[in-house]
Order: sequence, then structure tokens, then C-alpha cells
Amino acid sequence: MSLTILLAEDDLALNDTITEVLQTEGCTVCACHSAEQALDLAEQRKFDIALFDLVMPGMTGVEAIAALKRLQPGIGVVITTAFATVDTAVDAMKKGADDFVTKPFNLTTLITTLRRVQAQKQPSMALEDEDANRVFSALSNPMRRAVLQQLSRHKKLRFMDLCRLAGVENHTQFNFHLRQLRQSGLVEQNANKIYFLTTQGQQMVALISSSSD
Repeated sequence: MSLTILLAEDDLALNDTITEVLQTEGCTVCACHSAEQALDLAEQRKFDIALFDLVMPGMTGVEAIAALKRLQPGIGVVITTAFATVDTAVDAMKKGADDFVTKPFNLTTLITTLRRVQAQKQPSMALEDEDANRVFSALSNPMRRAVLQQLSRHKKLRFMDLCRLAGVENHTQFNFHLRQLRQSGLVEQNANKIYFLTTQGQQMVALISSSSD
């Protein structure tokens, strides 16, 4: 993964760890300890992805998105946070974030998230890379995996039936994950608001099943 990443993380130890891991993966990382410092760097050079902590002294990661997008409209943005809620995620997405990662996070998951965001920004990226990112995304999120498995088993389900079968009580959070699956081309909804797997979604379930054997 050869990406140029603008990192803003005020936890010095975590900043160093993320930088080291991403550099090992072949990325070029410009590490900052505040959103303000990161924006100053964004005025000077181009980046593929910004990886911003949500809560930092001064400007927050979400507050910085608008200014960053003005400087670099095509940049991918991933927000990291230890205080993840549905409202936080929705707000970050509305402000222009492409994805978010909850702390403490698995560094492999972080790398895959960055690859997925970059793939979305560059449609010409090899199809197999996009597929691999979708597979990892489904495997790393139990709620999305449950959705795929229930739709594979029942073929077509309404929202409330899908919630019940997946054992989910927070409908807002569940709707967010359904939207992510639809945007990934794995799940679709017909005119009667019934959810079903796309061909890609069916392939995903097969991969999930084989990986758990």
C-alpha cells in the first residue's frame, strides 16, 4: 500500500505506533499532533488520505474536515475516536469523512480501512483489491457480517425482521451499517423496502463461510 498520509493524533505514543506501522506498509506519513498543524502541512503538499483523531486540543478532527476539503477536495478522510457513537459517526460522514475507526483499533483493520477509502477515491484501482477490501470490512464488523448471513439464509427481509434476526436493538446504528453495505454494492433494497443480497454480496457470504471453516 503506497499512500501519502496526513496523520493528526495528539497521543504521542499512538502517533508513533501508527506512523511506524504505516511506514512498514510502504506509506509516506507526515505526523502531526494537532489539526491546525495538519492543515498547515496540507497547504504545502498533496496527500492521499488524512487520518485525524476526533478529539484533540484546539480544533477537532471533524471541525478540520471542511478546511481540509477546501485545500484538497479529492483527499480521503478517516476519523479515529475512542468516543464512537452513531451520532458521532453520522456527523463525521456529513462533514465529509469517508470512514471512521473506533479506538482501540486493530492496526490491520486501520490499514484495510485506508486501502478501502483510497480504492473508493480511485475507481481505476484493480477490482481484486476492492473485493479484498470489502471482504475484510465484512469480516471485521460483526453487525455487517450478521446482516450478510441472515440475508443469505432468508433471501429477502424487511428492516425490522432483519434487526430481529441479527439481534440488534439500536435501529439507528443498524441503519448506518446497512447504508455502508449498500454503498459497497453488497446489499440492495427494492421498491417495497425489502433488503436482499446482490451477486457481490452472495460472493462475500461464500468467502466469509470459507474463511470460518
